[in-house]
Amino acid sequence: MSGHPSLPQETRERIADAIRRDPTPTQRAIAREFGVSVSTVYRVAADADLADAWEDRRERTEAATAARAADLAKRRTELQSGLLDDIAELRDRLFGDVVHLHVIKVDPTAEEVRETVLPAGPSDWRATMGAITAAAQQTANLARLDAETAGAGQASGMLEQFEESLRAARLARDAAAATEQDDAG
Repeated sequence: MSGHPSLPQETRERIADAIRRDPTPTQRAIAREFGVSVSTVYRVAADADLADAWEDRRERTEAATAARAADLAKRRTELQSGLLDDIAELRDRLFGDVVHLHVIKVDPTAEEVRETVLPAGPSDWRATMGAITAAAQQTANLARLDAETAGAGQASGMLEQFEESLRAARLARDAAAATEQDDAG
């Protein structure tokens, strides 16, 4: 027998009934409700053939997470595209003419806006290059974020495989322990 205190059968049945609820509460919620550990909830679920009760919730969460990640990736791509378009427009303007607007008082009660068109100068070049540099940096940051996010998805998949392996090993261990207990009894 394990080092865990024996859980009364009535409590085990009530926990199993809680696991069967629709929708199934989380393991933590059930543990909190009955004042037991999450691992006890898992053991009761395994003993009652309910270990996969949370599988649908996990799949829905994974699907929602994947959909959200795809939406964010799409939005980052659209933002990158917009920034690249802005860079192209700024480059076209880099050595073009600059329009200066001047407000001129025509009389004490009226003003008029006049334009002066001059070739771009060093201060205009600096300001435009600063804008180009900032947009290019943000584009690179978004590309880096996409690459890191794709890597996180791969890591998540590996962790899920590891979790499944641990779960299978636990079930095999529990089955072996039950067989040993039956043989001893």
